[in-house]
Amino acid sequence: MRDLKKILHIDDDSVMRMMVQKSLERSGKGFEIISCVTIEDFMTKLESFAPDLLIIDVVMPTLDGPSLLERVRRAGNRTPAVFMTGQETIDFTNREKLEPILGIIHKPFSPALLGDDLLNLWKNKV
Repeated sequence: MRDLKKILHIDDDSVMRMMVQKSLERSGKGFEIISCVTIEDFMTKLESFAPDLLIIDVVMPTLDGPSLLERVRRAGNRTPAVFMTGQETIDFTNREKLEPILGIIHKPFSPALLGDDLLNLWKNKV
């Protein structure tokens, strides 16, 4: 199993982007993280950064998280993904088209535990 190091994150909320980025940088797990605000930036970084894991916000103004992941999969990218949401449940239509999905991190999350939570999802699914 390969190590989880490079993480690409997208969220339209600037506070949430900062919280995720700072939580992972301060986790001591050696993560390298890029946080994006736009879908265009995310898609560009997906190719140039070559992440090990995607963290995708579910509710965004121009394209929801599952639709963005479907776009990523149609482009031929199979990078494992984790959704982040404040919703109680997520209705995945055509989940099989989105796999591999490692899990869901619910907001609010514990900043001190985010790195461990991601590593646990990584170890259990990859």
